[in-house]
Amino acid sequence: MQQFSDLFTNIRMQDVIDIVLLTAVIYWLLQLIKGTRTIPILVGLSVLLATYILASYLELDAIGWVMDNLFSSAVVILVVLFQADIRTALARVGMTTMFREISSSAQLSMIDEVVHAAFNMARRRVGASIVLANEMGLRNYIDRGKLIMAQPSGELLESIFITASPLHDGAVIINREGQLAAARCILPLTMNPVSSAFLGTRHRSAIGLTEETDAVVIVVSEERGQVSLAHRGRLLRDLNETELRRRITLILQGGTSRDDAITEVSQQTQTA
Repeated sequence: MQQFSDLFTNIRMQDVIDIVLLTAVIYWLLQLIKGTRTIPILVGLSVLLATYILASYLELDAIGWVMDNLFSSAVVILVVLFQADIRTALARVGMTTMFREISSSAQLSMIDEVVHAAFNMARRRVGASIVLANEMGLRNYIDRGKLIMAQPSGELLESIFITASPLHDGAVIINREGQLAAARCILPLTMNPVSSAFLGTRHRSAIGLTEETDAVVIVVSEERGQVSLAHRGRLLRDLNETELRRRITLILQGGTSRDDAITEVSQQTQTA
């Protein structure tokens, strides 16, 4: 009992601050990897570590030699495996919500135009993928597309995605300034095997971009005439016009921490 009392007596204020900060960092990291492909990778690495410990205990020299060489390159392996997640984490650390580059009224007007266009295209079974930039810049994807830099309007969006248009392939990106920055942009496909099994290319690329950035992607399915919303690697399908507008507004004006703005739905067995 005396030892237990001495332990608390010897704790300094620096130790308390150190523990609190470490706890906050660990919590932030867990929140960051929650719902991503990082968890299965960590499980796999844990299995390898357990195998290494077991091999050392049982004196299995061949397996131990292989594991020694594998873990000697652990830093390089981790960087390769988690390069997308590390890039996303560093970008989120550098983001700030203190300054918005588009006024709230202009942003609401832009959202109305985009939502109206999406449902017009859905009714006519015209496929589309519309990216709305949030805090994180999308310059890498914009530069690889066809630059437009125009005021977004429903008519412009619909004219881009009609089949006869040379720009209808790929996605359009609306930047943080509220401009329709580029069309025919190629988005990264998700590597999530569950999503890949049940979704088409347009929906998989929407999820893929939102796994790496904080952007919002509206997807119109030409096969079903449904409108879906992707954010933070999650997909909410078959929304109505009111719900889509509400959720986009929550995400863009409520900040990237508003995870309640989009809910992950159960996977469906049909291809989008």
